[in-house]
Amino acid sequence: MCGILGAVGSASDGLNDAAFIDALDLIRHRGPDGGAVWHEQEVRLGHRRLAIVDLAERAEQPMFAGDLALVFNGEIYNYRALRAELQGAGHSFKTTSDTEVLLRAWMQWGRECLARLEGMFAFAMWDRRTRHLTLVRDRFGEKPLFVHRRAGGLAFASEMPPLIRLAKGTLIEDAAAIGLFFLYSYIPAPYGAFEGVSQLEPGCWLEWSSADGLRLGRYFDLHTAVAAAVHLPQPDYATAVVQLRERLTDAVRLRVETADVPVATLLSGGIDSSVITTLAARTTDQPLAVYSLGFPEDPDFDESDYARAVARTLPNVQHHVVAATEERVIGFASQVLDSLGEPFADASILTTSLLCSQINEKVVLGGDAADELFAGYGVYPAILRGGSLPAPLRGLLRLVPPHSIPSSIASATLRAAALFHRHLRDDPLEAYLSWRTYADPSTLAALGIDCSASTAVRDRMGNKFSGSLRDIQSMDVSFNLPNDMLKKVDYAAMVHGLEVRLPFLDSQLVHWALALPDSYRLSGGVRKRILRDAFADILPPQVMTRGKMGFLLPIRRWFRSGRLRAELEALLDAQYRFHRARAHELLAEHTSGRVDNSVLLWSLYVYLRWQKRLGSWASHSTKEHERAAVHRVTATVLH
Repeated sequence: MCGILGAVGSASDGLNDAAFIDALDLIRHRGPDGGAVWHEQEVRLGHRRLAIVDLAERAEQPMFAGDLALVFNGEIYNYRALRAELQGAGHSFKTTSDTEVLLRAWMQWGRECLARLEGMFAFAMWDRRTRHLTLVRDRFGEKPLFVHRRAGGLAFASEMPPLIRLAKGTLIEDAAAIGLFFLYSYIPAPYGAFEGVSQLEPGCWLEWSSADGLRLGRYFDLHTAVAAAVHLPQPDYATAVVQLRERLTDAVRLRVETADVPVATLLSGGIDSSVITTLAARTTDQPLAVYSLGFPEDPDFDESDYARAVARTLPNVQHHVVAATEERVIGFASQVLDSLGEPFADASILTTSLLCSQINEKVVLGGDAADELFAGYGVYPAILRGGSLPAPLRGLLRLVPPHSIPSSIASATLRAAALFHRHLRDDPLEAYLSWRTYADPSTLAALGIDCSASTAVRDRMGNKFSGSLRDIQSMDVSFNLPNDMLKKVDYAAMVHGLEVRLPFLDSQLVHWALALPDSYRLSGGVRKRILRDAFADILPPQVMTRGKMGFLLPIRRWFRSGRLRAELEALLDAQYRFHRARAHELLAEHTSGRVDNSVLLWSLYVYLRWQKRLGSWASHSTKEHERAAVHRVTATVLH
């Protein structure tokens, strides 16, 4: 896992080493173990290294082989199998790194090698003979990649701050993309926070040359892959339960064994992370460090007792529980929010990053993506139930005014009913987007926020969505998972130089799980049915029967009084971007308890903090003595 930066064509012209190194230094947290830059005519490449596979200097990047130069962020989990195959084809290796395997795989198969890779990655491959740059992002979007297009060139980076620095204050905010942020709490790919800036979408490649310009292509499409898997013979339920256990065990083992450093796990106390932690503990006879989060001041949010119950069943586990008090989390917010190069308002990034800051290892396993694969979210049956109602009944129900604060309803059943009613729509895609939207467009318009791009987002989805359970889950894997959950994990962990590996995103497991009959995943109101049955015998009963939580925060209460409310008031008073009186009205409404505006208020807070930080990225160069060490490399080719 690392951080990459590069520029080609006009974006490279006029850049000197000092300016490029200064920009690269803004992502040194992603690679605290070393850094290097390289350039020749028309191209500059930079790399910050987090050493995990082949810790020796020989595996540093940029790495060269034949006519190719590579900077690579991520991991190729099946690199050993690919290495053996390449050796059989006549290739020799000077390192034991997955980076060199990727280089030689590209030499052997070109872009066709992408279908062979099992891993998470974002990389840039420069061909010195053809003068072509190719950017690639992994299938599911575990690793981010931002691109700033210019006339005659482009720059790219793992995060936005280096691109902001290289642009020297010339970037203009993309109002439509910011509108999407306020709708979804994130900016979905391919949109970017600035005009001319985009995110490479998962499963895609982008090729540039001065002669041919830009070409964009897709090497992986989830809907196509799942459709192909659906047509394969499906196992009966009992067989599928056994196969899931085998597949997930293999995925965990692969992610533990392909690291030359110790691997830890994240354990929330929910089913998903408990399964991963248990399988990881069974994979190794070495002590396994396990990290959990506790909320001693907020028992309703505290899951640490469940995590302890799991840890007690595993004799080789060293369990660490990190206390998340209100003062500690809010105090920690500045470090996290000030590192974000784009507005991102999933508030659980604070607690996730706080937990990551206390981890001593370089690599941890997490349980993300299980809900998307095995129908763990309550939104899935809600959309299906709404779509099954007769149209006249849906119409009558929508005439009833929605509850103003569903979160305040004590009864879980009544609270779910209020949310179901709030998001009830005639069209299943509209229902899905309603569940994934966190602000009312009319409220945003009153603040002066442009939501026009939401139509384009919907149009991009429309031809792949039937409203079936499989389609709802696939849409979540393609849309919400990479733009929210995976981005959160990357930002929260990499700011501390920590790599998170997600066994549930093993590509063959994803295709297999989504192709199973719907009843295997969701049956009679039981969500994640097959995952529960596959691991019921190894998890404590209280973990199997508990409700779903996640790393939540009591931000509703925090915005009613106290430090966070005062900080937002000050930010609103100092800004001119939004209608000030309307923004203060939203805060007053929330304080009174009449409505719950906490998500929108948090988005305003995050955006204004981000906007305030932009100037320092654009113009304040890091002092020479404060920069992390970076060396310049020549093209030492691995023949």
